[in-house]
Amino acid sequence: MPYFVYRQPADRKNLKQIEVYDKFRDAKDHARELRKAQEPGDSDTIRVIFAEDDHQAKILLRDAHKPASPLEEWEA
Repeated sequence: MPYFVYRQPADRKNLKQIEVYDKFRDAKDHARELRKAQEPGDSDTIRVIFAEDDHQAKILLRDAHKPASPLEEWEA
């Protein structure tokens, strides 16, 4: 399965796919470069997601994360 690099705005609606990689290391390095190049006022998040296809990646990115345990909820 491929690794997708996305630009995710705060509203999680207008996701923009930037690149697709076969190796995690390549996707991670590209995401780091993009994060470093962001302007200070830019509220978009650069995300790497592992998914079967573009459609599944968008679904995973749009879903809000629900804490798996009370401890994780407390740390948030």
